[in-house]
Amino acid sequence: MDFNDNSKHVFIGVDLHKEQHVAVLVDYTQKKVEVISFERRPSAYPEFIDKVGKFVPKGKTAIFGLEDTKGYGRSLAVFLVEKGYIVKEVNPALSSAERKSKATVKKNDRWDAECITRVLHRDFEELPDAKPLDIYWTFKQLTNRRNTLVKSQAILKNQLHDKLSHHYPSYKKFFSEIDGKTALAFWEKYPSP
Repeated sequence: MDFNDNSKHVFIGVDLHKEQHVAVLVDYTQKKVEVISFERRPSAYPEFIDKVGKFVPKGKTAIFGLEDTKGYGRSLAVFLVEKGYIVKEVNPALSSAERKSKATVKKNDRWDAECITRVLHRDFEELPDAKPLDIYWTFKQLTNRRNTLVKSQAILKNQLHDKLSHHYPSYKKFFSEIDGKTALAFWEKYPSP
């Protein structure tokens, strides 16, 4: 595949969100061809690809650029890669710089998708391929869950300290660990003086 000849490609930048994605298609001259909005659910992706297919002439290749292939765009990236499409990760800093480089600074989903498309068109050989690997996604989910549990534990422990200091002002002299076995047995048997 000849990546040096942009005339053989249609570039599709996708602005990814929690409920809906917006895609902007441009040809090799950077002329906007179409804007497609679609829901963020895997069952909507085949219909999106069908719509894209209507604007990709025979003999041309669709190249997708996604800002967030690890969050809201993960399932779309997995779908596109599994279908054999070229999918590139577009750093949000690049699309933001593209947006700010224009005289009129707009902020809406279509304009964001168009900026992603412009970066994809200009830099697609330098952009990394999207490689949504399940192991990294799983580790991220587990790490986020662990961090949430640690924060919740700290909040609960602080609340316990607060409650104990009202009923047992000198409790720290009796127990070095307020959540140790002895301390917990004591608190259960004597919740108040």
